[in-house]
Amino acid sequence: MKKLLSILILGLASFAAAEETYLGMYLQGSKIGYTSYTSIDAKLNGKAVRQSDSKTRMGAGLLGAALQIESDSTTWPDPAGRPVKMLFAMRSSGREQKVNAAFGSSEVKLDIENSGTKSQKVLKIPQGAPIVDDPISLVVTGSKARVFYVLDPTTVSFVKNNVRVLGKGSTTVRGKPVQGTEIEMVDPRATTKVWVSAKGDLIKAEAPMGIEMIPVSREEALGKAPAGSPIVDLASATSLKTDREINDPDSLSKLKLMFEGRDLSRVPSDAHQTLNGSGKEWVVTVHPLRLTDGDSISIEEAGKQQAAWVKPSLHIPSDSARFKAIAKEVVGDSPDVRSAALKVRAYVNRTLKPNAGIGVLRDANDVLDTKEGVCRDYAILAATISRAAGIPTRLVSGLVNWDGTFYYHAWVEVWDGGRWLALDPTGGSEQISAAHVKLANGNVEDAFTFTFLEKAKVKVLEMKRD
Repeated sequence: MKKLLSILILGLASFAAAEETYLGMYLQGSKIGYTSYTSIDAKLNGKAVRQSDSKTRMGAGLLGAALQIESDSTTWPDPAGRPVKMLFAMRSSGREQKVNAAFGSSEVKLDIENSGTKSQKVLKIPQGAPIVDDPISLVVTGSKARVFYVLDPTTVSFVKNNVRVLGKGSTTVRGKPVQGTEIEMVDPRATTKVWVSAKGDLIKAEAPMGIEMIPVSREEALGKAPAGSPIVDLASATSLKTDREINDPDSLSKLKLMFEGRDLSRVPSDAHQTLNGSGKEWVVTVHPLRLTDGDSISIEEAGKQQAAWVKPSLHIPSDSARFKAIAKEVVGDSPDVRSAALKVRAYVNRTLKPNAGIGVLRDANDVLDTKEGVCRDYAILAATISRAAGIPTRLVSGLVNWDGTFYYHAWVEVWDGGRWLALDPTGGSEQISAAHVKLANGNVEDAFTFTFLEKAKVKVLEMKRD
């Protein structure tokens, strides 16, 4: 959830005008932060460019912890709008991720520093649509749709977006009706609605999680919230309530749900869950594989079957000597995938302590050094140790039901021969429950680019317990 918030914040900053502008960020009527944006003509390597700088500061609560996020970005597009260089920095709770992207003719070279851990990545420049830092620049008179790519600095990947001009519309700003042109920025994960004036100035942006952004003065943007203002909890604000209560969700072996109001066509339908539906009405039947069902093959054989899922990837340094040694110590002489993976799950569960105030995506080295984190950190560490042991493993993002409410969550899946077996290193139980709904799986860039289910209605159709 935090990862999605960070990229949306960076994207919304680009809707500001081409001079110093401040946007106030509000959630449930309370101010939670601001974004500032400036754009000037400049020189880069002796060539003319347009330098755009954005700064975002946000403070809220998350599961009872204080969450502070700082995001800064600078982009240099050439006169034709093609990016030449991009810099991103995101800080939270003493952790920082920096991305330096240098654009060539056909590829982008990225230097990544995650809380001291450095890595590099090369991305092919996507074809068929431009890479932009200002989606509004694509909106021209008479245009009904535009396709473009943005560079997501958190997953270090390109994400395809669409801009749709919906036409004249009305919105409310601080209780007053305002007329403008309504535009949608459609991201695979979520949709942001934007209203602009006839001059192209931003009137208001409605982002996922109920966040509203409106132009404000510098004084209001930088000013503190009034004393006694309520602290908005992001986990609560983004949670999904069901139409009837789910008691003891950890004991569920089957859960059938109806989701209304969101397109779930990108959500996996596999051995863990089955999807049926279309448009914005879907039935999801969660039937997680049981630990006691089927045989588990050897780690060596599993690695041969799914070799791609043993390799290191972004934030998963499974080829390092450090994690090879830890994996050998944790797994020991376990002969098969299932028993070895359960040892890894237990190790991560007892080694890490929860800290919901960390709002940046982190490398496994930093997670292990600090021995604390959010569910995503538990999953990244578990995936790294498992792969270091030779166990094919992928990350999973989704929803989990606690106390009758669905919250965004992360866990892992391991290949035990013929099936992907889900394990949750954050939870206390070895057997994962049917209260876990998958939204995406893969490496960081795939698992954490999931469909955000804002405002979806969830109906409970069936519950089963063994």
